[in-house]
Amino acid sequence: MGTTILSFEDRVVIETLHHEKHSLQYIADYLGFSKTTIFNEVHRLAGEYHAVKAQTDHEVKLSHRGRKTILTTNLKRLIEVVLYGFLAVSHCY
Repeated sequence: MGTTILSFEDRVVIETLHHEKHSLQYIADYLGFSKTTIFNEVHRLAGEYHAVKAQTDHEVKLSHRGRKTILTTNLKRLIEVVLYGFLAVSHCY
């Protein structure tokens, strides 16, 4: 399964053409994406599609990607103390 990242400009075009009652296939052909990509984008939000809201939703979901960190403030401080201590000792020799 491939991943398609739509730009904000693409979302504005989708919003405009969708409000003008163009078909999903027409929008897909116009932008060069698959009909499924346009369908998923139009149904990203509940209710009427808005490019700004869809972009915000995309950015929020993008920020939640990836592995969650277990680096706490105390662990970070400990790593910095040990690392800086090691670097200070290694420069002495």
